[in-house]
Amino acid sequence: MNLLKLVGWEVERVTKPYLILISLLVVTQFAWLGYFLWSETAFYEEMRRTGTPDYVLTFSNYIGGTPFILSIGFAVTAMLMYSFWIWYRDFQGRGTFMMRLLMIPQQRMFVFTAKLFTMMLMVLGLFSIQWIVLKIEYIAFTNWFNSQMMPISGSFERAISFDGALAIMFPASLFNFFVHQIVIVLVILFIFTFVLIERSLWQHTIWASVFAGLKLVGILAVPIIGYFFIEKRLIYDETLLFIGGVLVSMFFMTVWMIRHYLTKKLNV
Repeated sequence: MNLLKLVGWEVERVTKPYLILISLLVVTQFAWLGYFLWSETAFYEEMRRTGTPDYVLTFSNYIGGTPFILSIGFAVTAMLMYSFWIWYRDFQGRGTFMMRLLMIPQQRMFVFTAKLFTMMLMVLGLFSIQWIVLKIEYIAFTNWFNSQMMPISGSFERAISFDGALAIMFPASLFNFFVHQIVIVLVILFIFTFVLIERSLWQHTIWASVFAGLKLVGILAVPIIGYFFIEKRLIYDETLLFIGGVLVSMFFMTVWMIRHYLTKKLNV
């Protein structure tokens, strides 16, 4: 089976729910922007009438609002849940095309690669659309308040850098962006590993999910405990090298575990 065909199959299956997610994200944010512009304009007019218009707005006031934060949180949660569902969905239907592929051990790593590639396409697509939406929102934000002669300050880049979630999605440097993408890949790989360990054990014990979780917690605990003991001996460059080594080690370890459980332990 051609890998590109598998990726196309996975993308086709996720297109509708993904478009719904993106639509909800965009509609929620623009609805919040409309309310924000109206409410802040009314508030400023009230202050101007009372003679105390000492009020300066920044784009951070908008992206720091609860509806905006919830829209980002909902999108991230949906992506994490789909990282589980992209596997569990195939284990539900015994006669499906993907289930038949999983019955062929030689094809299983192709299935894994297609699912990982699909998830990263979704993540990067979400980031790209959110960036475009943010740019449009910033233009609307500045144009509206300038037309109302209301004082605003701060740049687009400054507002993004001061927001926790957006600073992770859109870091200031290209290097940090690649590092963040590696971390995202690791999160997805850990979820994949959890699912495959749980699916390998579920016929043998009702505690399959607990065992899978404990195994992954143990893997994560080793570098964290190790860093706790050596952190005072490391300078900045050595700390970065240690973190880089941990990320690379985690990547290869999770891929090895996925291959092991997928090709040798998993029964479908």
